Amino acid sequence: MEFFILLTLALCSDAMVMDEKVKSGIVLDTASAICNYDAHYKDYTKYWCRGYFRDSCNIISFTPNSTNRVVLKDTGNQLIVTISCLVKEDAGWYWCGIQRDFARDDMDFTQLIVDDNRKGLANDFSPGPSGNKNRSCRASKTVQKAAGSRMSTLIIFILMTGLGIIFIVSHLSRRRRSQRNRRKGLPRSPKLSQDPSVVSIPL
Repeated sequence: MEFFILLTLALCSDAMVMDEKVKSGIVLDTASAICNYDAHYKDYTKYWCRGYFRDSCNIISFTPNSTNRVVLKDTGNQLIVTISCLVKEDAGWYWCGIQRDFARDDMDFTQLIVDDNRKGLANDFSPGPSGNKNRSCRASKTVQKAAGSRMSTLIIFILMTGLGIIFIVSHLSRRRRSQRNRRKGLPRSPKLSQDPSVVSIPL
C-alpha cells in the first residue's frame, strides 16, 4: 500500500525519474542510484533526501556538495548518487529532486533495502567491487578507532601531567609553610636585663 501511495505522488512529477523503485545493498558495500531528468533542468540545483513523504524528507546533500559517505554527481541529464560503506541504518525511502523557485520541486523516489547477507540478495544496488570496498570501509573504521584511541591517550596524559604538577606545587607549598613554622617556634637567645627599680645594697 505504501509503495502505491508513493508511486501515485511520483507520477505527478515527470522531470526527475529514478532508475529503480526498489533497490538492495549490502552492508559495507558501495551503492549508486541514477536519477534521470530533462536537460532543461541542467543548471538547476539537485538534491538527495531521505523520508517517506516527499514534502518533509530530510535533505542529505545539495549539488555540487557531498558528505562523507554520500557523493552527488550531476552530468547534465542525470543525478548520480553514490553511497559508500552502507550500514543497516541506511535502509529506508529516498528521493532525488530538482529545486525550483516558483513551482513544486520535481522528485522521484526509491526504497533502499540493506542486507548483511550477500547470499540473500537477488537485486543489487549497483555495488562496486565488493572486496576492495569492504576493505576500504573497514580500513576507514580502523583509522577512526585508532584516531579516537590516540586522542583518549593524549587526554589521559594531559590530565596525569596536570595532576602531577598540582601535586608538586602543593607539596612544595606545604614544605615552605612547615619551614616557616619551625623558624617561628625556635626559642630566642636569653638577654640579661636589669630592673632599674632594684638597687643592690652591699652587706
